[in-house]
Amino acid sequence: MIVSRRRSLTSGWQASGREAVETVREVPELAAVFDYVTGPGEVGQAVIAEADTVCFTGSVPTGRKVAVACAERLIPCNLELGGKDPCIVTATADLDRAATAVLRGAVYATGQVCYSVERVYVHEAIWDPFVAALVEVVSAYRVGDPRDDGTDIGPLTRAEQLDVLDAQLGDAVDRGGKVLCGGERIDRPGNWFAPTVVVDVPDEAALMRDESFGPVIGVARVRDDDDARARMDDTEFGLGAAVFTSDRSRAERVLGRLDVGNAYWNTADRSCVRLPWAGRRHSGMGTSMSESGVRAFVREKAWHLFG
Repeated sequence: MIVSRRRSLTSGWQASGREAVETVREVPELAAVFDYVTGPGEVGQAVIAEADTVCFTGSVPTGRKVAVACAERLIPCNLELGGKDPCIVTATADLDRAATAVLRGAVYATGQVCYSVERVYVHEAIWDPFVAALVEVVSAYRVGDPRDDGTDIGPLTRAEQLDVLDAQLGDAVDRGGKVLCGGERIDRPGNWFAPTVVVDVPDEAALMRDESFGPVIGVARVRDDDDARARMDDTEFGLGAAVFTSDRSRAERVLGRLDVGNAYWNTADRSCVRLPWAGRRHSGMGTSMSESGVRAFVREKAWHLFG
């Protein structure tokens, strides 16, 4: 976690935190107001007990605990939590482009990001060609050392997540899903899981409801945009959603009706510091990035001066 001496808190991956602090220390003005500490939950509790503002990135269960701790002290908190981001591929989409974008959105950082594409809804009219295109690009992905420029996907951070993926795949298959590629651990030192495509996954399967946080893509067919929109929004999360179509106005109609903080047209793996980043429902609260994200750390003071 990165802790400002002005008593605001940001929590995230320790490795990226260290890198950020090393960069900050190169700027004397920033180095004077930032510090960095690591530790178990007790350390986070101690920091929250002294902070004026908290910005937390992590799981939904821990996010709830952070929110409760902040509420008890009546201090603001910004929560960036989990996601189960969906996308719809329509009959007018460029299928090769859509398949590549879906794959990148699903397995970026081995799927270990909150905005990974984890649910794909495909119009039944282009089901066969899109699934074939997706399996082709997924099967061609190279698994290996992430430090190697020739690698497309590396290992998972936590061994426990392999059990989560195994359980979700087992449940999906038991409910009628079909694994078209991948679907198993890779036998090599470390926490490796093959990029996986599972089709005909029913909505009630864990793979379509619970965060996977790994390189597994659940795919289901839909009748039309209304069918897709209803199923995309049938979730406790609300981070992002994507629409692949040649018609921008059509994408805007679908995305405009979804309860998500981030909307994508013909892409699925982007963020921009000029745009606000926000989640709805269990995906979090508050805003980061953009001017509004900066203002989240500012407390207003009104001056009424009469000379």
